[in-house]
Amino acid sequence: MPPRIRVRQGDITTFEGDAILNSANTQLQLGLGVAGAIRRAGGPSIQEACDAHGIAAVGDAVITGAGRLSVRYIIHAVAMGDEGTSGDAVRAAMKSALRLAAEHDVASLAVPALGAGLGRLTFDEAVQIVLDVIRTSPDADSLEVVVLFGHTSSNAERLEQLIAP
Repeated sequence: MPPRIRVRQGDITTFEGDAILNSANTQLQLGLGVAGAIRRAGGPSIQEACDAHGIAAVGDAVITGAGRLSVRYIIHAVAMGDEGTSGDAVRAAMKSALRLAAEHDVASLAVPALGAGLGRLTFDEAVQIVLDVIRTSPDADSLEVVVLFGHTSSNAERLEQLIAP
């Protein structure tokens, strides 16, 4: 059964559940955007775990602990390489992230607009790809709920419009 899809406005690092999805680069460096917010709120152990993993390929995903955050895991979906990101990279990274979520019994997952912002996809384009993967991936069926986060109220409003049937 596909997961329920919900929308929340605000800081993704405040999510209380099983896991947060991070839009990652191949070096797994938690610098700016969502990744930077995760590093600041979760503490240095998350970056240390990423450093221990090393480089990851575009389209892959890596799971780490969550430091001081109120979740068990951070799933780092590697959607950005040296040349930014693409729709195909976001799709592959999202599929890899859902596979890891299923393998680690994640029931609730917070997801940003993977590939928007620093990734340079439009907000709508990024969200449509994320929603398509959630709605079609068999690995998503192991999730109970996916919470799409919009950092601003206008992003959250747009998310509500995009998830409507």
